[in-house]
Amino acid sequence: MCAYFTRLVYMMNEHFLFTLLLPSMLLAQSPPTITLPTPDTTGGMPIMKAFALRASERVFDTTALPIQKLSNLLWAANGINRPGERKRTAPSALNAQDIDIYVFLSNGVYLYDANQHVLIGVVEGDHRQLFSRSPGSDPIPPVLCLLVSDISRFRFGVDSARRVWAAMDAGIVSQNISLYCASAGLATRPRAMMNHQKVRELLHLKDTHIPMLNLPISQKLGREQPK
Repeated sequence: MCAYFTRLVYMMNEHFLFTLLLPSMLLAQSPPTITLPTPDTTGGMPIMKAFALRASERVFDTTALPIQKLSNLLWAANGINRPGERKRTAPSALNAQDIDIYVFLSNGVYLYDANQHVLIGVVEGDHRQLFSRSPGSDPIPPVLCLLVSDISRFRFGVDSARRVWAAMDAGIVSQNISLYCASAGLATRPRAMMNHQKVRELLHLKDTHIPMLNLPISQKLGREQPK
C-alpha cells in the first residue's frame, strides 16, 4: 500500500511539472517575432504603369525575397497609412479591418501585425507545400501570403452578408499585393485553392476565421528587377 501511494504521489508531481512546462513548450514551437524594416513609401513606379504590368503568374522563382521587399509588400497589402487613425492601405466594409495576413516562409508561419509592423511567429516549420498543386514537384516560392477574414469583427449582419463583405475585403487586399508586385518586379497570383481543413488545423483558426485567398510571391523569372 505504501508503495502504491508513493507511486501515486510521483505521478501527480510529474503531471504538475508537465502542466507548468506546457506553456513554455508550446511557446517554443513558435518562431521568434521578426521586426520588419520601415516600409519604403516613396519608391516604385507610376500607378498606371503598375496596372499595365499586373499579371497572374504561373511560374515562380525560389530565391529568398529581400526583407525590405517583404516589408514593403505587407505594408502595401494592408498596412497602416494613417497612424493617428489606425487606418489601412486597404479599405474594409464597416472599417472592420477583418483581413489578417498569414505569411508562410521556409522556417515558419507568421501573422502580420500591421500596428507594430512586425511578423509574429505562429508555427515553426516549412508549410508552404500545403498550397502546392503537386507537393514535392512544384517549385516552392519563398513567400506565400494567406488572407483570412475574421467575420466576427463586423459589428452587425448575418453570416451570409458578412461572408460577402469578407470576400470583397480579401479581393481588395489581394489587388494591393498584385499591384505592389507589378511595381517591384515580383511575381504573384491570387488563388482560392487550398486544403481548408489542414490550414485550419495548422493555424488553430476559430469558426469565424475564413481562409479566403492565398498568393505565392517570388522574384520574376528572367526579367530585370525595377530599381
